[in-house]
Amino acid sequence: AKLRHLNSMSAGELLLSNTALLSEETGGGRLDVSWQVVQYVPLTSTGRVQSVALTDCVGASAERSELVLHCVTLHGGGCLGSPHREPSQARMPCRDGGQAERWAAAVWNIMHGVAPDAPPPRQKRWLVLINPVSGPGHARRVYARCRPLFEAHRVALTEVVTTHAGHVREIAAQIEPAEVDAVVCVGGDGVVHELVNGLFAREDADAAVSALSIGVLPGGSANSLCVSLLKAAGEP
Repeated sequence: AKLRHLNSMSAGELLLSNTALLSEETGGGRLDVSWQVVQYVPLTSTGRVQSVALTDCVGASAERSELVLHCVTLHGGGCLGSPHREPSQARMPCRDGGQAERWAAAVWNIMHGVAPDAPPPRQKRWLVLINPVSGPGHARRVYARCRPLFEAHRVALTEVVTTHAGHVREIAAQIEPAEVDAVVCVGGDGVVHELVNGLFAREDADAAVSALSIGVLPGGSANSLCVSLLKAAGEP
């Protein structure tokens, strides 16, 4: 059976025609993936073309005979209200569970700049520091909403709830950079401030700061650092 006629497809739907790294028939359509986009094109004109930008994806998995893309997609703007990102999933049908598993592995590799058939990238290890008394006390709730995205990103998580003033600084002094790839601060700006000061107080400060990435989830009152970082990145 033929896929839909090219003249009935939009420019976005044709994006992968010459740039696909991997293409495969699924039985009911075709899957394509490039360095930028994953696309499903159904065989019939009544089916729905799905096209997902990899810049919006945080993970890829297989559920039964579906390729599932875990995303944080942009919504709103203009008359639709303030722009914002929300978690979402795109489900693309596959021939069977085996094909779904292969495609989940291939998309995961491509998301990390690795060839589709290469060994998977090493699992990242994140230390999450949660200050439950930051600002209005919403840090736990903020993290609970974001945790599924971290899991979809296949991160090995170590979670610590701080219990006293100076706790983050104490933790910063004990972090082994060879065992942690990133530290995620959940709370107000003070959590990040304490972490950075603790890292720079170490004898191996240069090596520790160079080895670790630092992330922030807004659980404080003003969350000024998060707002500034988002604006600098062009995000809502």
